[in-house]
Amino acid sequence: MEYSIGDFSKICRLGVKTLRYYHEIGLLLPTRIDKFTSYRYYNEESLTRVETINRLKELEFPLEKIKEILDTCKDDSSIIEYMEERLKEVDRQITEYSLIREKIESFIQQEKLVPEPLGDVVIKDVPGIFMASIRFKGQYSEINGHLTHLFSVFESVINGPAFCLYHDDHHADENMNIECCLPISRKIPAAGFKFSTLPGKRMATIMHKGDYSTIWKAYQKIVDYLNKKDFPIVPPSREIYLRGKGKILPGNPENYLTEIQFPVIDDEDPITKSIRTKITLNIHA
Repeated sequence: MEYSIGDFSKICRLGVKTLRYYHEIGLLLPTRIDKFTSYRYYNEESLTRVETINRLKELEFPLEKIKEILDTCKDDSSIIEYMEERLKEVDRQITEYSLIREKIESFIQQEKLVPEPLGDVVIKDVPGIFMASIRFKGQYSEINGHLTHLFSVFESVINGPAFCLYHDDHHADENMNIECCLPISRKIPAAGFKFSTLPGKRMATIMHKGDYSTIWKAYQKIVDYLNKKDFPIVPPSREIYLRGKGKILPGNPENYLTEIQFPVIDDEDPITKSIRTKITLNIHA
């Protein structure tokens, strides 16, 4: 039986525009075109072809590939090669989406773990951290580039907020001994990075909310605390970037949240303490 394009559209549940497009690309040709009206007509074999097209579309074959299959294959056994190729593509997509899922989960986890800012110095035990890092001698302005590099390589295995270790025992405008660090859940083979476990320590910590231009106030507060308690100020100190420039959106500097940490040594032996006191007095003399 022959069907007009309108009737055929109702039967196969494809829009008239879609049928015309299938005709244009050679995927589904009308069985007859009226030479006077240019109307398209289809038959029952066309319905069978539409059914096959729909089945292949469910497997997400592109239309050009469906046309190739229909033009060259006559039975199921002859499309095994196409199915194997499509299966490989699906496996590649699964791998890609798994990586995307890991990145999204990591992003959500890190944003949910950001604590509320506290204005006082707190002593706490910080657990060990497995991390990838880049250590360099330079200036503060170089930190962002190194952290961006770390994020680009280890984005799918991030296991905590990025931070910097400052290995100098005093501030230097240039050639500071800085280590940019990123906690990771597992090692990914990559050149140019150091992989290590930062030992757990007892730390004096303080939160700073706002941009980095006023972070000195938090440093003043924690140094005053350590001096008042007569704890030695030893490197490396840490700056943990709990909330900073976003990975996706630029972020608001007023909402930046940084945790500053200094090691707490409360069991310093008397001789070392005496030497440290003399050195301090000589420095300030």
